[in-house]
Amino acid sequence: MNGYCSDMTRTIFVGEVPEEMKPVYDLVLKNQIQTQEQYKDGANTRLLTKMVENDFKLHGYDLIHGLGHGVGMEIHEEPYVNYHSDMPLRENMVVTNEPGIYIPEKFGVRIEDTTQITKFGCINLTKSEKNYIII
Repeated sequence: MNGYCSDMTRTIFVGEVPEEMKPVYDLVLKNQIQTQEQYKDGANTRLLTKMVENDFKLHGYDLIHGLGHGVGMEIHEEPYVNYHSDMPLRENMVVTNEPGIYIPEKFGVRIEDTTQITKFGCINLTKSEKNYIII
C-alpha cells in the first residue's frame, strides 16, 4: 500500500456524556457498524449511503456529507461513498466509513474508520475504541 495514510475520527467527551448526545452517538455508532458489515466487494456506494440516510431520517436527522471516500495516493479519492457516486466497491480498495450527525450550534458526532474491502467483507484498519470515550 504505497502512499497509504489512514483516516480516523472519534467524538470524545469531557467528564461525562451529555444525555442529549447519547441517542445521537448511539445512532451514529449503530450505522457505522452496519455500514462496516455491508462494506464488501460489489457493494454499491449509492445504496450504502441511502441505507444510512434512511435510518438517520427515521430518527429526525440528516446525513449532510458523504458516508466515505477512497484512501490511497490521496487522502480523498474515488470511490466516493455518497449520492453522486453509483459504483461498486472492489476487493482491496481502501475506503473510509464515516457517518456523522451535526446539530448546528450544539454538537456533532462522527465515527470514522479506514477499511480495506475484501471479497466477503472488510478489514477495519483502525484500531481504536468506538464506544463512549470519556476523558
